[in-house]
This record gives sequence, structure tokens and C-alpha cells, in this order.
Amino acid sequence: MQGIKVVGSINMDIIMSSARLPETGETIKADKYYMYPGGKGANQAVSVARTGVKPQLIGKIGNDYFAEMITNYLRKENLDLCLTYGDKTGIAMINVESSGKNMITVYPGSNGNMSYEDFHNIELKNSIVMFQQEIPLKTIRDFISSNMENGNLFITDPSPFSEDSYILENSGILTPNETEAQLIAGCTINSVEDAKKASTLISGKYKNNVIIKLGSRGSISNFDGEIKYHKPYNVKTVDTTGAGDCFNGAFASEFLRTGDVDKSMEFANIAAALSTTGYGAFPSFPYRNQIISIMEYE
Repeated sequence: MQGIKVVGSINMDIIMSSARLPETGETIKADKYYMYPGGKGANQAVSVARTGVKPQLIGKIGNDYFAEMITNYLRKENLDLCLTYGDKTGIAMINVESSGKNMITVYPGSNGNMSYEDFHNIELKNSIVMFQQEIPLKTIRDFISSNMENGNLFITDPSPFSEDSYILENSGILTPNETEAQLIAGCTINSVEDAKKASTLISGKYKNNVIIKLGSRGSISNFDGEIKYHKPYNVKTVDTTGAGDCFNGAFASEFLRTGDVDKSMEFANIAAALSTTGYGAFPSFPYRNQIISIMEYE
């Protein structure tokens, strides 16, 4: 594999921090307010970059004030930006309570009309190509079908969840969280053993490798039928926004570097945990040296 390409959404995240989340119809005061670029595509690309690999981010943003802010931020993160422009930039409104729980409302904006034709001159070859489902599913299908024979490894994060059989069948690695894994596998996950069983059902259904992200409980890998549980790295969590994206980017980066599933899973678990110790998505993502120092100490 020669590099990492991230095809996905780019938003402006507007984050409100308060002691608790509001009830329906209730107005409460926020303690803090932040505004940073986000979106699952941008988040995963930044995680890849901070963990040691310069990725290409392929996405669409609006012709508006937020677009300039986003590009300025992302250029500082050492990303190769391949962007088109149109409509309004996507927005995510994120409410976070002191326990780290959050509620998110997303306006897709330009992400919602991103198409493969916008990027037909892009060649995806011998690369890890990362997808999420905040852009049109047809766009993902077109990227996959047009680059199927080019030696790529497609990693798909099926979030927000929609069971598109073509995408799932043609992804070398699927990375659902616990909720998404339940929907794909058609079973309930109440324990690590349940998650292992779900990984077997998913792998059997779509003939691919599977990672199930269990948040503070760690993660499961099922590669070539070998199922393993990977313990979490425990931290004091303040905001879980973007933790799954951080995991995916860190895993892809380390997997490209080493090809070692176990090492990449440990690396990603630590990265995701550290990301929850600060507010926002990628502003709290750790750098490679931070993760390695913990791995060496552990």
C-alpha cells in the first residue's frame, strides 16, 4: 500500500458544553463554546495525519465563510486537500454534558450532493481508501466500482448506518460501533462475547474482516476468522465526540505502517481514549509520539 485516501464529509462543528443536556423544550446555559472543522471524513483524515501518515482528503465544502476557515485549519494539519465547492458547508451542532455524553444534529450541506464525477480525475491506486456514510451512498459505490481493480484496501465506517450491500460486500474491513454492529448482525450486544459473535455473523454475511468499536469497553477484531478482544485504555472522559473517527484514522495509519492487526488495534484504542480527554473532535486527537510513549510504558 502506498498511502491513505479519505473520502468523506467535511463540516463545521459548533460545540456547546454544559453540566447536562437540555430536556425537550428546555433552554439551558452553556459553560463553554467551541467551533472547529469536523465531519467524519475530516476527522479521520486528521487522525491519520497526527498519527504519522500524510493522507489525501477528498471532499466537498460550500462557497461560504466556513469554507475558508475549514481549509485554513486543515492545511495546518498536514493534509493533501482535494476539494470541490458548492452549496453551503455542512454544519454539526453538538451539545455535550459533563459526563461526556452528547447529542448531535447535522445539516449535510455540500456533503449531501458530493458525487464521484466531482473527482473523476482522481486515481485511487494501491492505497488504503477510507469511507464513512455521511456522503451519498451512490458516491461511495461509484468510488468503489471505479477503483475495484487498482489494488486498494477499502475500509468502511458504516455510520450513520445504512445497510448498503454493495458497499459492505466490497469493503475489505468494516468498522461498525456497537449499535451499528447490532443492526448489521441482527443480534443484541450486551457483552464482549456478544460482540465476538456479532463479528462472526457480519464477517460471514459480507465475507470481510471486521472491527467492532465498543467505546470504553475496548474493541473486537475478526481478521481471517481469528477473533480477538482488545482491552481499552482507561482515561477520564470529558467528550466522546469523534472518538470513533480517531480510532479509524489511527488504525489505518498504524496498519499501513506495520500490517500488524494487534499492534494497530492497541494503537487505535489508546488514540481514541486520549481523544475523549478534551472537547471537540480533532482538536483533542493525539499525536503519534503520545500514543507510542503509552504503548512503551504499558
